Amino acid sequence: MSDPTRIPSKNSSSGEIQWKRWALGILALLLLIVILQNSQTVEFKFLFISTDAPLILIMVGAAVVGAIIGYATPIMRRHRHNTRREYGKD
Repeated sequence: MSDPTRIPSKNSSSGEIQWKRWALGILALLLLIVILQNSQTVEFKFLFISTDAPLILIMVGAAVVGAIIGYATPIMRRHRHNTRREYGKD
């Protein structure tokens, strides 16, 4: 018999935590596959810089730059819109 004074933990929920663990595990496995398939070294040129780097690092760098742009753009638009509204230019 179970103890009625015992507070149930979050891990004992019916399946919510389990699917999150499965999803995290699958994502980690997919990430590992992508890393292993893109581990070759490639030449990278940007403006006046030319270097050799693993393809996965270039892909991750491009994803980070894209994420920063995707995060910052709506914030800058919202700020510009609020500034225009503040000064009555809208």
